[in-house]
Amino acid sequence: MASAVGIDLGTTNTVVAAVRDGVAQTLSDPQGLRLIPSVVSFHPSGSVLVGRAALDRRLNDAPNTIYSIKRLIGRTWSSEEVQRARGNLPFELQEGPKGGTLVVGRGDTFSLPEISAFVLRYAKAIAEAALGEPVERAVITVPANFNDLQRAATKTAGRLAGLDVLRILNEPTAAALAYGQQGLSKQRVAVYDLGGGTFDVTLLDLVGNVFEVLATAGDTALGGDDIDVLVAERMVEDLLKKHHFDAREVPNGFARLRILGEQVKCELSVRGEHEIVVDDLIPGERGSTIVWRYRMTRPELEWAALATVERTFKVCQQALDSANTRPGEIDRVVLVGGATRMPMVARKVEQFFGQPPVVRINPDEVVALGAAIQAQLLDRSRQRAAGPAALPRIAEESIVGVASNEDPPPADLPDLPVVQPGRPAQPKALRITPPKPAGLSSAPAFSPPAPAEIASRAAPALTAPATAESPAPAEPSEFLSGATRPLIFELEMPEPIPQAPLPIEPELAKPRKPPPPPAATKRSSDSQFGPLPAATAPVEAAPAPVAPPEPPPRAPLLIDVTPLSLCVETVGGFCDMLIEANTSVPCDRTRSFTTASDGQTSVSVRVAQGPSKRFAENTFLGELELSGIAPAARGMAQIAVTFEIDADGILNVRARDHRTGQETAARIQLVGAQTDPADMQEMHARQAAHPLADLDAPRS
Repeated sequence: MASAVGIDLGTTNTVVAAVRDGVAQTLSDPQGLRLIPSVVSFHPSGSVLVGRAALDRRLNDAPNTIYSIKRLIGRTWSSEEVQRARGNLPFELQEGPKGGTLVVGRGDTFSLPEISAFVLRYAKAIAEAALGEPVERAVITVPANFNDLQRAATKTAGRLAGLDVLRILNEPTAAALAYGQQGLSKQRVAVYDLGGGTFDVTLLDLVGNVFEVLATAGDTALGGDDIDVLVAERMVEDLLKKHHFDAREVPNGFARLRILGEQVKCELSVRGEHEIVVDDLIPGERGSTIVWRYRMTRPELEWAALATVERTFKVCQQALDSANTRPGEIDRVVLVGGATRMPMVARKVEQFFGQPPVVRINPDEVVALGAAIQAQLLDRSRQRAAGPAALPRIAEESIVGVASNEDPPPADLPDLPVVQPGRPAQPKALRITPPKPAGLSSAPAFSPPAPAEIASRAAPALTAPATAESPAPAEPSEFLSGATRPLIFELEMPEPIPQAPLPIEPELAKPRKPPPPPAATKRSSDSQFGPLPAATAPVEAAPAPVAPPEPPPRAPLLIDVTPLSLCVETVGGFCDMLIEANTSVPCDRTRSFTTASDGQTSVSVRVAQGPSKRFAENTFLGELELSGIAPAARGMAQIAVTFEIDADGILNVRARDHRTGQETAARIQLVGAQTDPADMQEMHARQAAHPLADLDAPRS
């Protein structure tokens, strides 16, 4: 039987995971590596290298090696992010049809979903090799703040890779699902997800088997890549100062410094200083090269990254305000994403939320593990498997322990307090350090805790909402105006986590003796619990009570939200907000539209996503085309259009003519999207014409 997997399609790395024999685990390539660099290189032989083999070619074949595409996927050519990337990336970007963006590799042009499809094809091949069976279905994760264009493009990439995409799942929600399997229940949890190219924060209530997202916020152009660029810019300054050499004027010079900057950042996450030695960058006399040494300390890195990291807390405050919650009301803060390995990030998170963050599961793998759990549950539901699924455990190799933030900041880097929006910064002398949780040692970060230590950190429970047991709401009518339907995924509830029994008082543990029969006379010399008179027949002890059978496990409920408001353009360039941000999905809203002239048979409506009341300040999604309208006088035709955001966070529309009761053709023409059958056929043909190199091919 074909398998379903979970795939975290990341900016820097991609991870694929699956549930096998009740254990959720990440899958490794033939070399035993679990992180797949999200890099694609077009080889002169005509094959396509993906992963580490492609990563090795970023220096010697930079124009044909593509990376950091996740930041650009679903963005139009005119977007600020694409135009900024053109100056920082060594490969060529071009404007494509319908305002989209294309990548040039070895003379061919590819859409951005096609580049991601190469990575997904490679992840699919790794999964099939590891599982020993075909992989046809997947849950693919995206940043919570991805808009409709980005989600649709990611789903297209999955289809091009030959996958049936069961769900587009928000990354923080996937991480919470993985942590929920580890016993994090009855808590209000903040998931702080700082990856290579994007940042998200999501607030959830975990109550029993209910995973309810309260609010989410993010920045899809904020992540570890920005810190790499900052380090590279410092390297440029050092080269100018020491050798009067401008790396930006050399082909691929700055791209190489970005790679070196990433290496320096990773090294300084585990040690206090790091030095690089480069002997082939600066030309010297008679064809020789000059050796360049660059040393950086952790304080220098943290000063460079300070503004970037503090931008994340403006997003955190935005999510807290949306949920009407204060930092002190959060019971647990979970770190997700490779960039959270920087010690400064953990310290700043602790300052903002007032408690040390948790890193129980590998932050690079936790999203893929949660996606794998979701994939298994959705796959069982799709196949109508009998009986509840056993609770998947997280594989031991993905358990890394709890982050320890007791290491003091370097002496030459003042630990500035995080300034929350609208709140003045307190002097350092007034900063109150929260009490250290019991059992927390001074071991280095990610050291596995003792079992007793884990048990000592249990947070106070929240009261389960009264609606957790209520039946699912009835389906709304086809055109239910202003209705909201909460997303309820029917997941298989796993077996409960075993817990030690509560201690029982010795006297209560003894079986009670029944009262003596009325005829029996009690001697005054007998104590209250003394023996009965000799003439009285002994009374048999009452049988031990039979414990009631444990109730069958219930299916968990996963309630997610839409991160961005949906609106249509009105007169004067303003917006009619249809669906507000942080509304539970799937949801729908119905609006009526009419014609502006006699005999008009079609209507065009502009649609966007974003928080602004000015339409032009939001992300333009495209135009809704209503056609097949019966000719009538101006204003007589009334077309009811239902806008629906599905479980994947993707917009769908349907329409009906009120006057005739007939369905009307309604179609969203997404900006830059190539979703027509002809476009899909062309992209499939390009995928077939570019085979992937074998998994065990030599890295060259």
